[in-house]
Amino acid sequence: MNDINVICIGSAVMDITAYPVGQKNSWQEKQRISSIRIRIGGDAANQSVHLADLGIDTALAACVGDDENGRILRNTLKERGVNTAFIKVKNDWETGTALVLTDEAGERHIFSVQGAHSTISKDDLPEIPEFCKAISLASLFSMPQLERDGLLVYLKEAKKKGIPVFADLASDKQKQGLTGIQKFLPYIDYFLPSLYDALAMTGAADAQEAAEKYRSLGVKCVVIKCGKDGCYYAAGKQCGHIPAPSVHPADTTGAGDCMSALFISRILKGYSVEAACRFACAGATYSTLFPGAAEEKLTENRISEFYSQTKKGADIYE
Repeated sequence: MNDINVICIGSAVMDITAYPVGQKNSWQEKQRISSIRIRIGGDAANQSVHLADLGIDTALAACVGDDENGRILRNTLKERGVNTAFIKVKNDWETGTALVLTDEAGERHIFSVQGAHSTISKDDLPEIPEFCKAISLASLFSMPQLERDGLLVYLKEAKKKGIPVFADLASDKQKQGLTGIQKFLPYIDYFLPSLYDALAMTGAADAQEAAEKYRSLGVKCVVIKCGKDGCYYAAGKQCGHIPAPSVHPADTTGAGDCMSALFISRILKGYSVEAACRFACAGATYSTLFPGAAEEKLTENRISEFYSQTKKGADIYE
């Protein structure tokens, strides 16, 4: 396991996607649409695939059921280059599955069932490999049992070993609010919540105020993902807004996971937070031109070419 550079911890599910699905009031008993597919889903799985596509040795720590969906999921991840040795199979659970309905504007409605992905606990976490360069929590609030019984110890071990921790934020289904994650924040080096979740959690008026709230609680760097408006970052004495290229998306599913993965990839290569944000915003926007959360393989060249065509902002490699 010495070749693992990043461990992504969190959910891995199967997505059944349908596109394009119109507004409910236009539905008929039977109607034909362009695409119905079965794809990889879940925050951690999406991140791991994008990181592996960029040539980063990535392992996924997640839970799946002992069923056909779980086997398909693990095999697909292997084919995309993700190390699946840390995926635990739970005999008494089904693999988490989500139905994703996407409209013509790329917006989606997601229906999901509780599955094995939500059962990850301290007993399912691997020992941190000797040459691990980063740990990604994808995402806080998506791992209730682990967050109660073992995550803090794991983060303290990562800090002791000098391994940077990246974290995303899922929807707060249990309504825990800021107190639900506050104890983890001092051990998080890079925190990447969405603007919607950050404002709802902190009560802040804007991204800047929310970022400063998180930093006051111990986070070193905050990147708030603002969807089509790019992102806001605050790190050290540097802060600012990074715009995203303007596109007509086909599917926004997984764009936030994609942005987190691309950001991690640039930080690990030594780029500044600002440059990493520019690359991540460009790549995440590009990902919305394709259906599915992570089906399209993104490379540095493809993202660079796309960014150059949009002629937005400074060079992503500055």
